[in-house]
Amino acid sequence: MSNDTRRSLSGAVWKLARPSAADVQKLTAALGIHPLVAACLVNRGVATPERAAAFLSPSLAQIPDPGPMWNLGEAIRVIGGALARRERIRIVGDYDCDGTTGLITLRNALRLLGPETDDVVSYYVPDREREGYGLNPGIIEQAAAEGVQVLVSVDIGITAHQEWRLARARGIAGICIDHHTALGSQVPADAIVVCPKQAGDPYPEKDLAACGLAWQMARALLADRSNGEPILRSLTKLVAIGTYADLVPLSSLANRAIVAEGLRGLNSGSKNHGLAALLEVAGLTQRSISAGDLGFRLGPRINAAGRIEGTTLGVIELFDSRDPEEARARAQQIDDWNTERQEVQRRLVSQLEAQIASQASDDWVYVLAGDQAEGWHQGVVGIAASKVVETRHRPALVCSLRDGIAHGSGRSIPPFNLIEALHAVGQDGLFLRYGGHPAAAGFSLPAERLPELRERLNAYARQALAPDDLLRAYSYDGELPLSALTIPFVESLAQLEPHGIGNPAPRFVLRGRILEQRVLKDAHLKLVLGDGASRVEVIWWQQRGYADQLPKNARVEVLGRPDINAWNGVRSTQFIATDIRLAAPTAPD
Repeated sequence: MSNDTRRSLSGAVWKLARPSAADVQKLTAALGIHPLVAACLVNRGVATPERAAAFLSPSLAQIPDPGPMWNLGEAIRVIGGALARRERIRIVGDYDCDGTTGLITLRNALRLLGPETDDVVSYYVPDREREGYGLNPGIIEQAAAEGVQVLVSVDIGITAHQEWRLARARGIAGICIDHHTALGSQVPADAIVVCPKQAGDPYPEKDLAACGLAWQMARALLADRSNGEPILRSLTKLVAIGTYADLVPLSSLANRAIVAEGLRGLNSGSKNHGLAALLEVAGLTQRSISAGDLGFRLGPRINAAGRIEGTTLGVIELFDSRDPEEARARAQQIDDWNTERQEVQRRLVSQLEAQIASQASDDWVYVLAGDQAEGWHQGVVGIAASKVVETRHRPALVCSLRDGIAHGSGRSIPPFNLIEALHAVGQDGLFLRYGGHPAAAGFSLPAERLPELRERLNAYARQALAPDDLLRAYSYDGELPLSALTIPFVESLAQLEPHGIGNPAPRFVLRGRILEQRVLKDAHLKLVLGDGASRVEVIWWQQRGYADQLPKNARVEVLGRPDINAWNGVRSTQFIATDIRLAAPTAPD
């Protein structure tokens, strides 16, 4: 990775990835692909022709058989035995998109194993505000009181040692399907834990989301059914949404396969009234659905139920709808929750910016808090934290205060492993509970200890980070002459889809002189860039504020991604800007 210390208009630095020329040549020759496509592959860690071929042609056949996964066989035997004996099974899922789609996936698989399965299989999603994240003793006691004999958790449970001990004491067999890691502790001994990340598990695909693990369980449960394969393909429609929304790596062949197959299914339509209605309210019935739509249109609507309503039970009811009109009404309710979430988020982000400004400090990690009653909605603090990270490029923890407890959610920057940081500063019992990923985590602690958390995290960050880590940095895959921006070239880049964590959309740098400039819809900046021989249209969304710094005839460098614009049946290339900087004095026209 080559660093250029010049700052862009946004204050960022750009880093050019420099792949091995030998690896690029090898992939280009072996696969007959464009050299820049080969360069993008190598930049993403795909350097052999065999892996590159698999990467460019995602298929469910690339997902390793789940058989070697620790405890999966035992979990299948317990579930199968319980169904045969007509024992009560309860699935408990997290209130986010991953947990909800995982719950629905496993429940649908169980429904196919025998008649009247719904009589013995029930489900539950905790209430975010009333119960908080994860399993709790109340869930176990309620299950015991209702005669549940097998309790299956999806996307929660890997740190719930106390709850699983309680379940065993109440005569309930526990199965934990989770993809999180439990730092500083072993997985629960009183549950059958299905998690490839647990130490020693030989299963090679470590990065499946919880819904992906539920799909693998469905695969094992349906292995002997003649129609198992088409059922599994159909289930990927939901699993793709949960996988993308949970930000697991799409550099993983398994996750790529799930998302690619799910997109194929979603673009073919759905016979499920609930899913069809969700696609309709999301505005996805009249055009091709992309991976980005999973993350920015479908996932947020499913998550909005958990954020605003507190639970995603309404989403499960949506997918159970037997009548199209009922489904449309339920989907509209979910869409309304999403609209409300957007407004609550907008107000909260404004409060966060005001609090940061009032602190007049140079914190390396922001720890921000406010009362639930004053708009610091517990269901929205995480997504609001992500907005702070986007604008400030520093880790941010945002807390909703209620009854003396700070219920928080944090988001981080790539150099700062958030879950490791929380573990490091909280070993003496600072937190009531915490868990999550390197980039995102949830936690709770007594509100009076928030100043202590802020002090500890900043001390830790100043040891773990360098000042340059707090600079916004964009990596890019190469430089393009304007003449290279052709429709065939842009179409060749589509082979790298679906994009996401671990496989970002390719970014390049264009150089040229601004021939035209105008503001679109009082918000977006449109430039026409020229180099004497070629012209390219550049769109910089939501950045009209930079218009005065980009006058006509200025020489600039534009970092962004190639795109195809289709308008009135005419297709043309354009360039979607991520960032712009004024050209160095020696840069050619």
